[in-house]
Amino acid sequence: MSRLSPHIHFGEVSPHQVWYQSQQMESSSGRIKDLEHFLSELGWREFSYNLLFHFPDLIGTNFQKKFDDFPWKDDSDLLERWQKGNTGYPIVDAGMRELWQTGYMHNRVRMVVGSFLVKNLLIDWREGERWFWDCLVDADLANNAASWQWVAGSGADAAPYFRIFNPVTQGTKFDKDGEYTRKFVPELEKLPNKFLFTPWEAPQNVLEEAGIELGKDYPYPIIDLKQSRARALEAFASIKKE
Repeated sequence: MSRLSPHIHFGEVSPHQVWYQSQQMESSSGRIKDLEHFLSELGWREFSYNLLFHFPDLIGTNFQKKFDDFPWKDDSDLLERWQKGNTGYPIVDAGMRELWQTGYMHNRVRMVVGSFLVKNLLIDWREGERWFWDCLVDADLANNAASWQWVAGSGADAAPYFRIFNPVTQGTKFDKDGEYTRKFVPELEKLPNKFLFTPWEAPQNVLEEAGIELGKDYPYPIIDLKQSRARALEAFASIKKE
């Protein structure tokens, strides 16, 4: 994580400067893969600005018009649970709490929480876009809108409709030691790694030893992943051929 995004947004450093200086630094260290990934993120930023320039209604309008008929769910309770990091899925909750506490969120987790909102909860991407705009210290008009449309599948070169991030596998893969999750979801601090991302599967004695009462200290999952995935695929299929 470079943490450069707020500084680029506010014009303290230019993307051109970052582009060329990072090439000098990283190529000498031999970390070519990291450099390529970093530069691709800068490229995505500029692509977002290009989109906004040519399509100024990108902020509140579906880039792919077929999504105008998408069957979004209007559920203020689920939306608030997502916003406050009380979904019952630890990696999602960690990300949303990091956002609220720090004004920042790691890019990987942004994709996970975004996918969870628009695909598992079927809540309109514009709700997520507005919340991020209010909370992020690096909130950027072009990037925020383009990224949310990418996650939702409604944007240019968007994520395929069947790409639905599983918050359990994402947690175990990218936070395998649980350091990030435990930092922002401290009520799960004493839960063993085996159950950190699936606390509802932990035996009662394990929960007791960790000082956790599900439904009181930490919520049960607000939706079932398998069922919500099937529901999302059905919803996307309803507009796929339009």
